[in-house]
Amino acid sequence: MKSIETQGKTVDQAIEIGVYKLGCTRDDVKIEILEQAGLFNKARVRLSINTSSEAEDEVKNLIEKLIELMGLDLEVYVEERETDFFANITGSDSSLFIGKHGESIEQFQSVLNAIYNKDKPREESKRITVDSNNYATKRQETLTNLAKRTAGKVIREHKDFKFEAMNSYERRIIHSALAGNDKVITESYGNEPNRYVMIKLKSNLSKSKNYDASKDYFEDDTVKELDSHESEIRNDDN
Repeated sequence: MKSIETQGKTVDQAIEIGVYKLGCTRDDVKIEILEQAGLFNKARVRLSINTSSEAEDEVKNLIEKLIELMGLDLEVYVEERETDFFANITGSDSSLFIGKHGESIEQFQSVLNAIYNKDKPREESKRITVDSNNYATKRQETLTNLAKRTAGKVIREHKDFKFEAMNSYERRIIHSALAGNDKVITESYGNEPNRYVMIKLKSNLSKSKNYDASKDYFEDDTVKELDSHESEIRNDDN
């Protein structure tokens, strides 16, 4: 698919520049807003010759209907990938859409997946990953790095570590980041909204009956859900 990235003083200007370079009209392209214009930066967009699939159109229409019900001013870009869909949602109400610590965008993604995959056979269901202004990508990188640094500290000091309370999306990132670590495990405790993750040194653990060394965690409801199909379409606990 032919695509280009362009910049402008405004999003509209960046789009017009891209359309001119592609030699087409605005209706002929898919528009992904990469960055809004700010005090010290220009707006950036990616334009692709529009070859949307029916599935992409279905997902986009569903997202737009949900956003309309929320009363937010947002633009929707949807791309169908080999194993999932990626939706980038941007605009003047992005901060409201993302919510505190990403809670709103996580809830939106859960509802969206539940609606889209409802009544679909498992082989036809497909996960929809939602991002806005690269928030999810940046947050995942930040928490992944934090988890690895903290695990290193636990190993050095031989002392378990308790994180502050996190939402389910953030806990999943911590669990996933350390799932393959052979010296520590992660486990969630507490009840919402105060549920938190602990990193524990394996050598400090007594081998309780529900500990599975091959999986690097205790067999509780928190991490088993990471591998379940249902966790992809529900906002279940981790």
